[in-house]
Formats: sequence, structure tokens, C-alpha cells
Amino acid sequence: METAVNILFSGFSMGAIYALVALGFVLIFKSTGILNFAQGELCMVGAYICYYFATELEVPYLLALASAIVLGCVMGALIDLLIFRKLVGEPVHATILVTVGLASILVSLTGLIWGHDTHSIKSPFIGKTVTINGMIFSQALLATIGVSIVLFFLFIVFFKRSLLGIALMGTAEDSDTAGLMGINVKKMRMLAWILGAFVASVAGIFLAEQSFVHTGMSHIGIKAMSAAILGGMQSISGVVVGGILVGLIESLAATFLTDLALGNFHFGDTKDVTAFVIMILVLMIRPHGIFGTKEVERV
Repeated sequence: METAVNILFSGFSMGAIYALVALGFVLIFKSTGILNFAQGELCMVGAYICYYFATELEVPYLLALASAIVLGCVMGALIDLLIFRKLVGEPVHATILVTVGLASILVSLTGLIWGHDTHSIKSPFIGKTVTINGMIFSQALLATIGVSIVLFFLFIVFFKRSLLGIALMGTAEDSDTAGLMGINVKKMRMLAWILGAFVASVAGIFLAEQSFVHTGMSHIGIKAMSAAILGGMQSISGVVVGGILVGLIESLAATFLTDLALGNFHFGDTKDVTAFVIMILVLMIRPHGIFGTKEVERV
């Protein structure tokens, strides 16, 4: 029983991280039309900034966490202002190549500043556990799940109840009509980048607390993209479900395939490719995702 619960909690925890990153994908894509392949690198930078403040400067953890998130949001705003605002109207393949280039630049700069060694964040949650009904859980895992639930709830309220959130969703649905209605489309696009960087920074810090800080953690972006595709790139609630499903499937694969082997091939090694298999299958069977809607082009 305890093992099954731990598997589920582990899957939910990683799924929450995937969902946060995927939420950034969808926010930026819906508002700007840009498929941001640097989303995973924004996670990585957020984690490194938190590591720098908390571990190297020995700043109190909550202050280090807030500093990393604020600087991540500033970085998102600058990326929009200095790069993508100048690419409005350019072909899709051009913006995709720019995001790929941006991802490479962020990894290279991070490596130059902090190196490519593995680091750990000085966090009050790492290595600590809590006992619930006789079962032991990691505090970092529980914190990830709890904060993620709160963030998802706040985002739902923001998009459904606040004027700013409604304006952002209106821009995402039809930027031309939004502009005619008096909405500042440029500011809404910048807001999408800020929010995308915000959730990426939070996800990166959560991921670092469950593992380590290293430049390779940026690969989470591709896994999160599979979660976004699974849930539907047009659906904010869908990416949450998609992220949780990917996390749970990975957790189950890591548990039940670890001891399986066929000659020199160990099925446990396939855990990290689970997300990509899911992405390929969804694109083949239901390209618009579970909660996405098929777009009909009128001619």
C-alpha cells in the first residue's frame, strides 16, 4: 500500500512540474503564436538563480526563491521586448529557429557562469520527510504538489475572473479583434512571456529540489511539450491533466519496468523516453490533444 501511494505521489509531483512548464508553453503559444523551444532552458535558469542566492550567497531560502522568480519574470519580459516583438509577422519557422537558438544561448551562458557540474540548492525541504498515517513522504515532494495546486487554482481564477486575465485570453483567441476593442496587444504578449517565465522558474526550482541543478535539466522542456500536446495546446486545463498523466506514466514505468530485461536491454532504461512515445502516439491518433478542439478552416 505504501509503495503504491509513493508511486502515485512521485508521479503527481513530477506531473505537476511538467504541467507548470507546459502551461508556459500554452500561454506563450496562444498569445503570440510562438512555440517556445527555450521553455526548458527558462526552467534551468530559474533553478540556477535560486541556487546562486540560496547556496552561494547563503540568502534565506524564501528570499532566494522570490529573487529567482522575479528575475525570471524580468528575463521573460526582456526576451519579448528585445527579440520577439521585432519578429511579429515573421514566418513560423523563423520564430521556432530563434527559440532554438535562444535555448542554446541560455545553456551556454549558464555553463560559462556556473559551469556544467551538478549542484544542489540549500533548501529547508531537501532531505526532510513527514509521516502521514504511518507513511513517509518527502517534504520537497509534498511542497511541489501543494504549491502547484495553489498556482493552478490561482491561474484559473485569474483567467476567469480578472479583467487582465480575460484580456489576455481575448488576445490569445483573436489578437486583431482584441486590438480593435482597445486591448494593448503588445502588453498582453509581454504578459504571456512574463507568466511563461514565472511558471518555468517555479518548475525549475521544484525540479532542482527533487534532484539537482545542472544544465541537462533543461531537457524537461521537451517532456513538458509532450504533456501540452497530450492535453491540447489550446486548453489550459488540458495541459494540467496532460502533465499529471505523463508524470504518472513515467513513475509507473520506472517502478514496474526496472527489473525487466531482454538480454542486455533493460526496460527500466526506457522511462525517460515514455513522454516522447506518448507525444508521437497522440500526434498520430489525436493531433489536437485530449481536450483540444479540431480547427476547421473555412474556404
